[in-house]
Amino acid sequence: MIICISGYTGAGKDAIGMRLSKALNIRHVNRSYKEFVKDHMDVIKFSEEADAKFSKNFDGEVIKAAHAGSCVVTTWLGPWVIKDADIRVWLHASIEERARRKAKDLGMSTSEAISYIKKRDVSTVGMAKRAYGSSMLEDRSAFDVEINTEKVMLEEAVSMLSLLAVSKSGSAPK
Repeated sequence: MIICISGYTGAGKDAIGMRLSKALNIRHVNRSYKEFVKDHMDVIKFSEEADAKFSKNFDGEVIKAAHAGSCVVTTWLGPWVIKDADIRVWLHASIEERARRKAKDLGMSTSEAISYIKKRDVSTVGMAKRAYGSSMLEDRSAFDVEINTEKVMLEEAVSMLSLLAVSKSGSAPK
């Protein structure tokens, strides 16, 4: 089973993905451009400068990792590039809530976090356009579930997605 979770910066991809992978006793594939930079602000510049070949190679590595066995994938483009994903989840929350989370995580003010999130989201959409010729992030027609993480708490989201995974797979998590 491959479960792909996506959403804009601060929506809760990593938190939900990590807990869901533990609940289902499967791997968590969590690749990000963050692994190529030293500072969180550098991710924006890196995304803006990444060429289509690099982005597609990066996505190819994510696809390969996903196909190594059952997993929860929490990358921006996972739901679009992993064509045979069993479950696709889109997470969303208001920019104010996402900024509150990022401000706490990154030790910055909420207004700084809002600016960071806007730049990060724009750079990621731009990267997707360069690599794939359109803004895949705007098309959510293939998603099975959309969760407002501002209204649905972390454990509730994990429980809902666990039930969906069990329902689709026909067996309970180990």
